[in-house]
Parts: sequence; C-alpha cells; structure tokens
Amino acid sequence: MMNIQNHVITIGRQLGSGGSDMGKAIADHFGFHYIDKEILVRAADIMDADEENLEMVDEKNISALTAMARSAAYEMPYIAKEWYIPTSEQLFKTQTQIMRDSVQQGPCVIIGRCAPYLFRHYEKHTSIFLQAEMDRRIERLERTFDKKLSRKKVIHDIEKEDRERAQYYHTFTGKKWLDLRQYDFVLDTTPFSDEEILNILIYYITSRFPELK
Repeated sequence: MMNIQNHVITIGRQLGSGGSDMGKAIADHFGFHYIDKEILVRAADIMDADEENLEMVDEKNISALTAMARSAAYEMPYIAKEWYIPTSEQLFKTQTQIMRDSVQQGPCVIIGRCAPYLFRHYEKHTSIFLQAEMDRRIERLERTFDKKLSRKKVIHDIEKEDRERAQYYHTFTGKKWLDLRQYDFVLDTTPFSDEEILNILIYYITSRFPELK
C-alpha cells in the first residue's frame, strides 16, 4: 500500500508545451523526486537491457513482433544486451513498478507514462496537462536543439509524437490521451513565459495542497 503521506504530481504534456521543463522546476521548488527519462536507467538495470534500446519504445506502443524484428531475435540463439528490445508492455510494467516504489519512498513529480491514470485514486495526487499552440511548440523545440531544424521536420516530429503518445495512453489505460476531463488542471502554455507557467502551476499545487505552502 502506498504511503498516503507522500504527494504525487503527474504531468501529461504535448511535445513542446514545456512539460519536462516545468516538471523539473516544480520538483526543484518543492524538493520532490523527479521522474522522467531517468527512469530508463533503472528500467535498463532491472530488465538487463540497453538504455538506448528502451528509449526506442518509451511511451510508444511497440508490439512483441515489432520488438523481435528490431532486435533480430529470430536470427540469434542468444540476444546480446545491446540488441535486446523489449515490448512496450514489458517496459510499461517495469516503469509502473519503479514509479510506485518511488512514491512509497517520497513525494514525486512524474512526467507522462500514463502516471495521471495510474495514480488517479491516490489521495495526495493531482494531475496536470500542458498543451500549446503549434507555433509555440515549434519555437520551444527549436530552442531545445543545438542546430536549427526545418519547420517541416519539427511539425512532422510533433505530429508523430502526438500519435504515438495517444496510442500508448489508450493501449494501457483504455482512455483517450486528449480527453482533458480526466486531468485535474489543464493549462494552455502558449501565452505565458516559462516563469509565468511555473508560477501558475505552483499556485495551483499549493492551493490544492495548502500544506505545501
């Protein structure tokens, strides 16, 4: 049973809406454990898999057949660690256990990975969803990369990521990722600076949980 004393803030997000940046800033502000891509390090150790291969299926719906084809398992009697690619279901189960264990140990901010759904019945949980207009999403992603990508390429990546996250979320929750009714707080980050977004989110969180003020 999870420790009811620990707060859990989960953040769903559209690519380029600022979810990861805001999640990290919120975790730093409250002194909470931050769970995002770092979870792949622990999952790789547990699954005896290569972290880069896990990243290929992280928040994506990769079937057993596709994973087998990618790892060329049908040609190899023994799958070397650097070749092994698990299914999305295998990684999801491992990540879910890691997240639940982390919450037992202390308060957490968790990015994506169906966490808003997984912790929906948890007493001290609140779910946030961040969205933004396409131009703002493109602008944020262009700032993220060292070299400037073409607008066409960025839009393609955003649309692809949206499809993959929606499919992944539906596969493991039976819910629609963009059904905003399932989140406690939804924010369009388009008109705000990062500082303003953070201030809005902290105000919401401390209003929801006054003990965090």
